[in-house]
Amino acid sequence: MADIPALQNIASQVRRDIIRMVHAVQSGHPGGSLGCTEFFVALYNEILTCSTDFSMDGHNEDLF
Repeated sequence: MADIPALQNIASQVRRDIIRMVHAVQSGHPGGSLGCTEFFVALYNEILTCSTDFSMDGHNEDLF
C-alpha cells in the first residue's frame, strides 16, 4: 500500500502529463481530467489488481 505523499507525487505527475498533452494539441478541455486525477490514481494504485504483463484475457485482473 502506497503512502499518501507517494500518491500525491503520482497525481502531480499525471496532472503535468495532462497539461502537456492538451498543450501539445492546442485543444481540449482538461478540467474533467484534472478533477478526476486523485480518484484514478488511488483506484489504479490501491484498489484494482493490475499486472505489468497484462494480456487482455481478464483472468485474475480487474478490467476497467
